[in-house]
Amino acid sequence: MKKKLFSLLMTVLLILGIFSLQNSSVSAAKKTKYQPYGDPVTMRKGSYWNKSSEAKAYPNLRKIKKLNLCVSILGNRTYVRSNKKVVYTMYSSAGSIIHGRSLTPTGTYYTDGYHPYRFSEALYPVGWIGQLYLFHFTPTYNWSSRFDMKEAKKLGKKPSSHGCIRLTVKDAKWLHDHVPYHTKVIIKYR
Repeated sequence: MKKKLFSLLMTVLLILGIFSLQNSSVSAAKKTKYQPYGDPVTMRKGSYWNKSSEAKAYPNLRKIKKLNLCVSILGNRTYVRSNKKVVYTMYSSAGSIIHGRSLTPTGTYYTDGYHPYRFSEALYPVGWIGQLYLFHFTPTYNWSSRFDMKEAKKLGKKPSSHGCIRLTVKDAKWLHDHVPYHTKVIIKYR
């Protein structure tokens, strides 16, 4: 009887240990005071401006119920969410802070039909207020394919755009190619 009880107890502990180990790979590693969610352990470190933000496969946006993009201006992150649950985290940089306000407007918007291949200073734009405010990748020099590395190094570290939301090159292409029209976009300071 004692052996069976001990065996059962060990099995339960093993299952609980595996469960907590699996959840720890998804849980937050580090969270700044401005981020509403901690970064997952799959977030890339170092030079990531031309890679996907997370070292895992992108989610299928067409299968996410209540899909929305939540931007934290001061947290320098854009979250792909299912309702309020984060399914993917992207490094981002929103509008510079001038006189205590970001050049990126806060509020709730929706992606629109503006998805050309490029505009003057970047590729893969996705509009959320017509052609005025966009998600796009790190800026290039006017109509060239040369990246502005000074700006690329700010990505995910500080708000630095003229109002658009900058993403990594791979994240911007993925979003451009896969985000459904009329996806909710929520822009917050934190």
